[in-house]
Amino acid sequence: MPIITPVKISIALAIAAVLYGAAPAAAAGQAAEAQKNPRQRTTPIYATLKDGTPAVDLKAADLEVLVGGTPVDGFALTKGGSHNKLVFLIFDTGTVSSSLLSKSKKIAQETISRADGRVRFAILSLDPGAGLRLVAGPSTDRGYLLKAMTKDVISRQSEYFRSRATSGTSIRDAYPQYHDITPSKMAQEEKKRDHQQDRQVSSVIIASLRTLNEILARFPESDKIVHLFSCGIPGGGAVNTSQIVYEDENVELVTPDGVIFDQIKSAGQAAKKSGGLLFLINPGGTRAGQDDTTSGEGSLRMLANESGGRFLEGADKDIIGALAAAERGYYQLSLPEMPNLPEAGIAIEIRPKIPGLTVSTVSVLAPTRKFSRLTPEERQAMILSVLTDGLVGDIDLKVSRVQVDIRGSGDEISLTAQLPFELAQSEWDIYKVWRDPVKGEVSVEKEHVLSSGPLLTFGMAPRENAIQDAALVHAKSGTVLVCQSKGGPKS
Repeated sequence: MPIITPVKISIALAIAAVLYGAAPAAAAGQAAEAQKNPRQRTTPIYATLKDGTPAVDLKAADLEVLVGGTPVDGFALTKGGSHNKLVFLIFDTGTVSSSLLSKSKKIAQETISRADGRVRFAILSLDPGAGLRLVAGPSTDRGYLLKAMTKDVISRQSEYFRSRATSGTSIRDAYPQYHDITPSKMAQEEKKRDHQQDRQVSSVIIASLRTLNEILARFPESDKIVHLFSCGIPGGGAVNTSQIVYEDENVELVTPDGVIFDQIKSAGQAAKKSGGLLFLINPGGTRAGQDDTTSGEGSLRMLANESGGRFLEGADKDIIGALAAAERGYYQLSLPEMPNLPEAGIAIEIRPKIPGLTVSTVSVLAPTRKFSRLTPEERQAMILSVLTDGLVGDIDLKVSRVQVDIRGSGDEISLTAQLPFELAQSEWDIYKVWRDPVKGEVSVEKEHVLSSGPLLTFGMAPRENAIQDAALVHAKSGTVLVCQSKGGPKS
């Protein structure tokens, strides 16, 4: 008898699955083309001389490489290497105004236009209330990327800041409900509202950074560069406020929120362990001083310090120049084959032999995980990503689309798909997915079967207002067959 396991998940999990799952067939082929030798691991390096200029003539002999504390010989260094390079362009639409978002897009456009044609880009949007959202990619198609960025990355700052003039909107609400209260009381109410808004910004950014680290961890074989365009967590969102009575007066006590600071530090450290190199780009520059409660510069600098990344701000031409200079000091370090990396990964350390030379790189090498070794929850997330065209992950899935015959009507619908000849008589998992875009719900049922021939038939009853998908998964070989209908149901 088949085993059927029904599961209902929230739309938040569905969004996360889109982001850190595997690839649709076309994107999977793109990733395979980029990985010329999947057994040879590569690591990105940004090298800078003592005077701050890029190191343009670095040689392998100028570096010492240790993996797991043991020196490694036989590594190679390629200047400007683009093999396996994957750049994430992330736009924080909640903290960036429309004008600053235009500036951010201009910088990103220059980055895409100047890149080698083999570099893959993924564009993501960090939206209020939704967190990270995949906009486009990973892809090497510059026209497709630029069009998607222009159309689908939109400032949503007003969803956070509805009263603060310094937020960039320059519009203040009238608050008619407070027309008869004193000015001091009004100021207190506005200050309280500002603090709540800052807290909301803080929670969404921190949650999105966690999701980002999950994404980075799914690409162990890729050289991951992250450009995060954000004004950061406002200083007012990283403090606790309380009222105390002192000499018959109410005094406001403001103290740093240690929990939030620890979360920011942990996010930066996790990004480094996940193999990502971060460029924190503040398009707002010095519009607000670092000590201003509306400034997020402190959080961005903290992320840069903890991750080993870089913080950039200023005029768009200055940021474009700084990024271009950094790329002149970009190298790809290729390591000898390491087929038996531990499941938890292994530490890598790159030490410069030249005095005054600084290298920005990753700290951990993680192994590629096979689909058969994922947990049930991870497998489900992976399949959801396949069905929703999610990000490409470095995992051994072979995805293709097959047509199915549909017979029956009402609740009695059966689907029949043809299996690959070599896998005709073996165990398969059938993932049935119903997505309700109105209610924001996703339901999944998994059915485990033993096929006895080249045709596999299963039932899947329609549900009202739901988008229906199905995938047949052969876990041992990593084969995924995405089912497509040949037409309407037949009697």
